[in-house]
Amino acid sequence: MVNLKHDLGMKLKYNLIALSFFGGLLVACNPMEDIYNEIDSEGITITKTEEEYVLVKADYESIAKAAEADAQTDEEKSLAKRVASDLALNSFASADKYVPAILANLYGSWGKGSTVGVTYNYQEDVSETLKKYSVVSAYTLNGDDYKTIWENNFLSPSHAPNVEIPKILAARMEGAKEGDFCLADYMYDLNDPVEGIDYLNENFNSCTAKQPIEIAEWTQVCIKGTEKWSANVYKGDGSAELSAYKAAGEVENYLITKPVKIESADALLTFDIVFGHYNGDAFSVLISDKYNAGGAFDVSTWTDITDYFAYPTPMESGYTDKTNVGTYSLKSYNGKNIYIAFGYRGAKDGVTTTIQLDNVKVTTSQPSQSKPYNTLFQFTSGKWGAYIGNDVVVVTPADYDAMGDPGKNDNFSSSIKATDYLPVFLAQKLPYAKEGDTQVVLYKYYDGKTTVAMADEYLLDTTWKLNNNIVRHEKETFLHNGEKWLFDPTITVSMTVDDYQYLVKWVAENKPAYLDKDYPDTGEWWFGASSHYKNFNIQMYKRTGNDPEGLVDKEDEQKAEAYLMKQIQVACGLVLSHNYPDAPTQMNGVDLYYKMQAVVYDGTSYSYEFRYKSLGGGQFEIAGDPVKL
Repeated sequence: MVNLKHDLGMKLKYNLIALSFFGGLLVACNPMEDIYNEIDSEGITITKTEEEYVLVKADYESIAKAAEADAQTDEEKSLAKRVASDLALNSFASADKYVPAILANLYGSWGKGSTVGVTYNYQEDVSETLKKYSVVSAYTLNGDDYKTIWENNFLSPSHAPNVEIPKILAARMEGAKEGDFCLADYMYDLNDPVEGIDYLNENFNSCTAKQPIEIAEWTQVCIKGTEKWSANVYKGDGSAELSAYKAAGEVENYLITKPVKIESADALLTFDIVFGHYNGDAFSVLISDKYNAGGAFDVSTWTDITDYFAYPTPMESGYTDKTNVGTYSLKSYNGKNIYIAFGYRGAKDGVTTTIQLDNVKVTTSQPSQSKPYNTLFQFTSGKWGAYIGNDVVVVTPADYDAMGDPGKNDNFSSSIKATDYLPVFLAQKLPYAKEGDTQVVLYKYYDGKTTVAMADEYLLDTTWKLNNNIVRHEKETFLHNGEKWLFDPTITVSMTVDDYQYLVKWVAENKPAYLDKDYPDTGEWWFGASSHYKNFNIQMYKRTGNDPEGLVDKEDEQKAEAYLMKQIQVACGLVLSHNYPDAPTQMNGVDLYYKMQAVVYDGTSYSYEFRYKSLGGGQFEIAGDPVKL
């Protein structure tokens, strides 16, 4: 419904007249709406009412950003982030604080007295267990971290995660407080490395980030295009990378190792690889014992050994985990000098797959079979240690891989929703759980900028369901005070059994002659309240027959009914004074009102609403006539 207020002045009236003649409004389907649209475009402030606006995903995302900017503590930051992932407001990112900005953007020309009923989702208080994991830091061990332990970029039984990671967290997570949690991701090999002879061991950590690979005696040969293998270095962990994505045309390049003298029949070639944004085969591995460094490069004289290795399952988007491809025996090259060439073939309008090459080795030792793992750590008694509690299930990298799409980056996101996967995951993880059981799950979530640790609670009904305690707030009123939008703090409550019983007690103490003679413990006739029937009775024969002071007009039924309804208004005001002795006069700079809903019986039951203005100190003033719902 749309209302124009008379106090807008003559300017608005003349504008309406002009618009009606010159704006072609007489033929519009909704002429008044067209008028308002033109008023809005002219910047005229008007008073309007929108019965309901429902917050949409974009609104929650905007509120999440604003709340995150306001957040001062880790807990507040966590609550702010959850607005976007849960599509629900919460105790920190509340409607009264953040909805006004949404309305100001939507209804810029609406002025004083305008109202909008806003419907939104709200996350009420969660379980103590879930609160415990509301803030969990996330940390991934990097090349620099592994260097503080040993020369390998992984952990193993001799360098166990429970021993080594607490040392790293102590250095990296400064300012940790008692009880803090951290979910640590790392590479781990179930077996310790076996000592052997390394004839070649290149991890590219010494290369300069984003610059072409330059290593003594290594060469690059560009057959087509000018793109070269370049260093991708993150926190000390390097790799050689190449893609045709930004190429001008075709790309054919070979990264050739220095000459390697094979002096054992046990020598093996191995390396690690990552595929990114895969859209076709671009990678090859060649070997030669005849190549002359610096001489002409002829692919036909090299042996292609690409298919002897096992590669990660490619993905169209994102990157695979770093994977060891296995080994290739160099027994037939024992006593010879060999060269290894890593080839890339692609094109800007063809195959553009990103290849990351790492840990190239010619060795007599077995290669690492390290895989990604994670462990939850807690800071207690001044130090970090692996968490030994059993009140949380942590989703591991292997779990993400088993789920399919989440394994692309070992996390969930707005497009890969946790709720689409975790119910099945829990059913498999906890096959003996019983209906009514709850379980907190900790997982990684990409929020569009960073990957964070998040926790949710699930409830086993017939299946596992998200137990986020989200409720829907319907049409909460926001009003414009002439300067800005504010939450209208009108509080709606309903009469309860205890409230009706309170009135019976009040009558027993103040008007005992009006207690129900047959049921004095549960009924009275001063207000007509009954805690047994949970209503107010205004049947005329009942009220006139139980009126020792003769206050109900027996001759004029209309006057009698008005009197009885007035008595109910007084009664509900007494209940409010009893239940809300500390109610303030205003909230958010707006007068505070209460709406009391009650059942009135006159032979048929009707629901009525009675409105009151809070005067402070438990005093309430009747504000308007009763409204039948």
